[in-house]
Amino acid sequence: MGYFSTWSERAEASARLIAPYSLMALLLIFSIISFSFPVTGSIKAPLLLMAIYYWAIYRPTLIPAWLVFSAGILVDLISGIGAVGVSALVFVIVQWVVTDQRRFLMGQSYLMIWIGFMIVSIVSGLMQWMIFGMLNGVWPPLQQLAFSILLGGALFPLISTLLHLTHKILPEPRSGFTLKSKGR
Repeated sequence: MGYFSTWSERAEASARLIAPYSLMALLLIFSIISFSFPVTGSIKAPLLLMAIYYWAIYRPTLIPAWLVFSAGILVDLISGIGAVGVSALVFVIVQWVVTDQRRFLMGQSYLMIWIGFMIVSIVSGLMQWMIFGMLNGVWPPLQQLAFSILLGGALFPLISTLLHLTHKILPEPRSGFTLKSKGR
C-alpha cells in the first residue's frame, strides 16, 4: 500500500505542496520590484532570499538546488541586471551553507533565526555587490545595499510568518525507512 491510501488523500497532499511553491513564486516577483525612497533611491527587498533561508532550515528537501539556481537565473533575467547567474550562484551558496548549519539553527530561538537571516542577507548582498562590480567595473552605492538589508530585516517577521503557516499545511515528509520490531 502506498504512503497515501486514497485518491483524495493524494490530491490533498498535492494541493498542500502547491502552497509553498506559490508563495515562493510571489516572493520571487516581489523581489524584483524596486521600492523608491527619497533618501535611498531604488531598493529591493531580499524576499526570495528569505524563502531560501527558511526552507533550507525547516524543509531542505522542499526546494532542491536546481530550483534555487533556476529562481536566481530568473531573477537576474527579469530584473535585467546584466550579470546573469550572480543571484543564482549566491542563492545556491546560501542554501548550501544554511542547510549545512541546519541542526544548529533548528535549536535556536526565533530571535537567533532572525539574526541569522540578517547575517546571511549581509554576506549574500556583499557577495552580489562584489561580483557585480568585478564583472561590470562599476560598484553600485553601498547605501542602497544597506537599506535593502534593513528593509529585508524589517520584513522578515511578516514573511517568515507566512512561510511558517505554509510549512504547517505541508504533508509530513516521507520516511525512507521503517522500524522493525526486535522480535522479528
